[in-house]
Amino acid sequence: MPVNKEKVISLIAEIVKANSQLKRYRALSKRAILSSPEKLNSIKYLFVVVAEACIDICQHLSAKLFSEVPESYASCFQVLCVHKVISASLAKRLGDLAGLRNLLVHRYWQVDDKRVVQHLGKLDTLQKYVRVISSYVGVS
Repeated sequence: MPVNKEKVISLIAEIVKANSQLKRYRALSKRAILSSPEKLNSIKYLFVVVAEACIDICQHLSAKLFSEVPESYASCFQVLCVHKVISASLAKRLGDLAGLRNLLVHRYWQVDDKRVVQHLGKLDTLQKYVRVISSYVGVS
C-alpha cells in the first residue's frame, strides 16, 4: 500500500511548528519555566503534540510499508529501526518521547516537571526525525 504523502507532510508540519515553539521555551532559564505553571503547561502540551505527530507518522509507515502493527507507541520506532528507516539511537530517543507522552497523558499527576524541562534539551531529536522521514518518504 502506498504512503499517504500528504498525511506525512501535514504531520511533519505539526512537528516543525511545535518544535519551533518549544525552542523558544528552551531559551528561558530552568527557574523561569519551573516557576510558571502557564509555561510548564504549554510545554507539556507541545510535547504531547510532537509526540503524537511522530507516533502517527511511525504507525502510518509501519502499516503501509511493512504491514506491521506495533505493540506500543515506543515499539513503533523499533519497527522503523529494524527496517533501517531510522537509527537505533534515534529510535531510543523517540521511544523516550513516547514514554513522556504517555506519562503526560495518562499519569499527569506523577509528572516530574524537571524531567519535562530536561526534554527541552533534546529537541534535535525532532529535527533529525523530520529530516530522516522526509528523505525516506521523498517529501520536502
